[in-house]
Amino acid sequence: MGSKRRVEGLLALLLVQLCFGLSPLFAKWTLARPGGFEPRALVAWRILFGAVTLGALAAWKHPRAIVPPRAELPRLALCALLGIVLNMGLYLEGVARASVVHTGLLVVQIPVFTYAVACFARVERPARRRVLGILVALAGAVLIVLERAPGDSAASSRLGNLLIVANCLSYAVYLVLARGLLQRFPTLVVMTWVFWLASTAVPFLFATSRAWPKELTPRAFLSFAYTLVFATFLAYLLNAFALARVPASTVAVFIFLQPLVAGAAGVWVLGERITLPVALAGLALLAGIALVALGPRKGGTSGSIQRVAGRVFHSRR
Repeated sequence: MGSKRRVEGLLALLLVQLCFGLSPLFAKWTLARPGGFEPRALVAWRILFGAVTLGALAAWKHPRAIVPPRAELPRLALCALLGIVLNMGLYLEGVARASVVHTGLLVVQIPVFTYAVACFARVERPARRRVLGILVALAGAVLIVLERAPGDSAASSRLGNLLIVANCLSYAVYLVLARGLLQRFPTLVVMTWVFWLASTAVPFLFATSRAWPKELTPRAFLSFAYTLVFATFLAYLLNAFALARVPASTVAVFIFLQPLVAGAAGVWVLGERITLPVALAGLALLAGIALVALGPRKGGTSGSIQRVAGRVFHSRR
């Protein structure tokens, strides 16, 4: 029975990585102009969809904990700004400009930024191996940011890469802020509260963009549906299903599949090319992430990266 549960968990993790790894491709198709959404409008729709679906699930599973304590509202509001509004906004603005290959590589550096922010905030103890991992990963990220995607303008490509990096940093700060909440309340409930508070930004997002494209193409609509259902709601359910069956450290290992899936999609579907500098920078980035996310646990709160990333890593997309 235990072996069966583990296999079920591993299969769920594979599906999660497929959902996340294909997310940049479908997001790019959703935003493709003409006939696609504007980034701010897509952020608004994602917030609304997450608030409704996660809220309904939270009300069903944790009916007594659905109302957030008033004392936690300031922290939750900051989490909503950093983890949802800015995180999704920066990500989608970046995806619209960067290549799928670059996006797939850059987004997995969230554990690195999370550990760096946690050390800066003194909730993690710096460890030599992990600090080395930060430096190695940052070196790889800088090389990717500076590398222009073939076929794109240098300015647009680099701006997109920088926006993806800013997205990762915003989400890392959110994870550190949310850590205490996640220890005191169910993860689903915290995510619901954060989405509900983020929904206050929806009127502004719709006011500064067209809520629905004038002539929505079939591909953009299907990609829009994928972004809402698979990259937000279904990925959360699969992640929760997997975490009940496999350790969080296994989830951290599976994160390395995301850039492979994104890279394959970019190359085979969009015809993007992986240059030698990007390949080498990607290896450096992944090596740095391995040093940080898979390093030995030594007191303090080390190990929280794996646990937190495994529980709420999905909402960045």
